[in-house]
Amino acid sequence: MAEKKADIQTPNPARRRAFRSVSMNWLLPNMLTIGGLVSGLTGLRYALDGKWMAAVALIVLAAIFDTLDGRMARLLKSTSAFGAALDSLSDAVVFGVVPALCLYLWALQGSGNFAWGTALFFAVCILLRLARFNSELPDRPEYTQSFFVGIPAPAAAFLVLTPIVADHIFQVKWLIDETTVSLVLIAVGAGAVSTLPTFNGKTFKVPSHAILPFLAFIALLGAMVAMRPWIVYLGLAGLYFTSLPISCLAYLRRRQNFRKRQAASE
Repeated sequence: MAEKKADIQTPNPARRRAFRSVSMNWLLPNMLTIGGLVSGLTGLRYALDGKWMAAVALIVLAAIFDTLDGRMARLLKSTSAFGAALDSLSDAVVFGVVPALCLYLWALQGSGNFAWGTALFFAVCILLRLARFNSELPDRPEYTQSFFVGIPAPAAAFLVLTPIVADHIFQVKWLIDETTVSLVLIAVGAGAVSTLPTFNGKTFKVPSHAILPFLAFIALLGAMVAMRPWIVYLGLAGLYFTSLPISCLAYLRRRQNFRKRQAASE
């Protein structure tokens, strides 16, 4: 009896899994996020070498990347769960861990456990703030659409690094004191996890009659950045700080008007 040959099952080409490709519209926002992550981590490298202003500049560059990636994703209609997760993880490292380590290396190294604890406090607060942001309900009331809850992570990193920039310009001894730096870390970290309403800029619009003056102001700001970048840095930090009580008042007024309209409609 002839021996039967074993049946060899060859894969059906039609059943092979098709290669999935992604468009550049999906890649571009994630490339910006990766660019921000690389910038922030390179800033930490410069901090380890004692090049503080280069470290701050790269963290600012990472904040610019972070501002652009979300807007790019919405513009190209390529938002995804992957991009949101990548952005959140990048923000935790670049705006939480890296600034805390920079300040620790700059002023708190060798100052004891309390100084290290304040650096940890800031980093943990940024992570908690990002976790709360990711878990916020998408259908919030209309009056809250123009506001963040607490200081956003990039702005917190921007504010917490102001002692380094101020010391570079003014060279005042108390700016590098461990007590001053620790208080800044605690205050900004607490602001990040607070329920303080802060402007998010998403609904900002320029009136048609003010377009040319606005563009002229942007040109002036660009010239100032080119000539005196660190003075502009402190000026923007001061403007953001002064905007906090204004945002609170605007939030309370919009909430009051919203509740009045609700009561009138019932």
